[in-house]
Amino acid sequence: MTDFSSLRYVDTIPRSLKIKRGIWVLVWLMLFRPTPRGFCNGWRIFLLRLFGARIGRGSKVAASCFVWAPWNLEMGELSVLGDGVDCYTMEKIVIGSKVAVSQRSFLCTGSHDITSLRRPLITRPIMIGDHCWIAAESMVMPGVTIASGTVVGARSLVTKDLPAWSVCAGHPCVVIKPRRVASELAA
Repeated sequence: MTDFSSLRYVDTIPRSLKIKRGIWVLVWLMLFRPTPRGFCNGWRIFLLRLFGARIGRGSKVAASCFVWAPWNLEMGELSVLGDGVDCYTMEKIVIGSKVAVSQRSFLCTGSHDITSLRRPLITRPIMIGDHCWIAAESMVMPGVTIASGTVVGARSLVTKDLPAWSVCAGHPCVVIKPRRVASELAA
C-alpha cells in the first residue's frame, strides 16, 4: 500500500491571517452584508477601509459583494463593485477609476500549483485600468492586467493580459475589436 501522507495539501496561510480573516468575515456577515441594496454605501466603504482597503471618492460596493481580504483591495474614484461580485483578494486587486465590475463577476488572485501533488497555494495580483467594464459573470484569473478602457464581455474567462481600449470576450477572452468612444465622453 502506498503512503500518500507526504502528498497532503500544505496550508501556508499563517494563523494570524486566519484570525484577521475570521474577524473580517464576522463583520461582513453581521454589519456589511445585511445592509439594504442601494443604501448604506458609505457604511460599507467605512467597514472596508477599517480593514485596510483603499477606496477612492465616489466608489460604490454592493452589499452582496464579498472581499476575501479588504487590506488587499484598492479602488480608484467612481468605481463600482456590483451585486454578488467576489474579490478573492489573496493578493492585491487594484482597480482604477471609473471602472464597473458587474454582477456575479469573480476576480481571483489565488490558485494552486498543479505541477505538485501537494497543491501549494500560488497568488498573483490583478490590475484593472481606468474606464474598464468587466461585464456580468466574468472571471478574471490570477496575474492578469486589464489595460485602461477595455470592456470584457459577459461571462468571459480572462486568462491573459488584455490591451487598452479594446472590446474583448470569450472563453478564453480574446480581443474582438477596438473600443471607440466619443471624444467628449473620454475624460
